[in-house]
Amino acid sequence: MIRHDLTQWPLVLSVARGGASPEEHLAFLSDWTSWLDRDEPFATLRVFADVDALKRPEGSAKEAKAWLQSNAARIKRLVIGMATVVPTQALEEMSRMNAEKLFGVPAQMFDDVNEATMWLASLSAKQGRSLNMAPVLRSLAALSGAP
Repeated sequence: MIRHDLTQWPLVLSVARGGASPEEHLAFLSDWTSWLDRDEPFATLRVFADVDALKRPEGSAKEAKAWLQSNAARIKRLVIGMATVVPTQALEEMSRMNAEKLFGVPAQMFDDVNEATMWLASLSAKQGRSLNMAPVLRSLAALSGAP
């Protein structure tokens, strides 16, 4: 299951928990398309809550590749940065994937939400945009279902 929170726009918060179905994967690509369609710069903070959330649905690679190819220019133009948080045990393996090279935007992998948020705040500040961490962390906690 993938849930999004856009209340902190231009920061998109996403939390994935458990494996995604092919339909959820297509919905995720559709969500990305709608964010790009706004034609406004934005950043993403993606949190994979468990190892299962990191697995792609079988057969989804072809659609993802086609989507990325058709949206690559818009991603490079509009995405300020991508912070991805993964479980600690997956950090080393996931860090091997060069998201910065794949997407053509600043991208970092973390195992700590606070570090990821600080990195995005720094990146946003360099571009003259402020990112207030406290409301972001509250929104993320609500999205994650944390008490």
